[in-house]
Amino acid sequence: MLNFIVEVIIWVLCIYGLLSIIKDVMEEHSYKRIKHNVKLILTVKDVEDGIEDYIRQLNFSKNFFKNLVVIDLDSKDKTLDIIKKLTDEGMNIKLLEREEGIEYIEKTIAPDK
Repeated sequence: MLNFIVEVIIWVLCIYGLLSIIKDVMEEHSYKRIKHNVKLILTVKDVEDGIEDYIRQLNFSKNFFKNLVVIDLDSKDKTLDIIKKLTDEGMNIKLLEREEGIEYIEKTIAPDK
């Protein structure tokens, strides 16, 4: 009788472990599938002092943010130059001017309108 109870406990633990592994694999697959659809949209205007550090910090999260969209709201300082420099370094940044950004947001966020 004791052997039967021990075997049942072992089988229950094995089944639980197998289900845990299947759950983890499914969650990882779902994460990989949705992360390519995640977009981070930044609107910037005259932020040359902090924009480079901010985007570089975001780059640590590049495994999740594959699509960084920066919309410039008519910056008068060197914000655009800094963003273009980061793009030239290989960062995946889509830079849009104000009007292009408005159209992009309308198409991306509210496609039904």
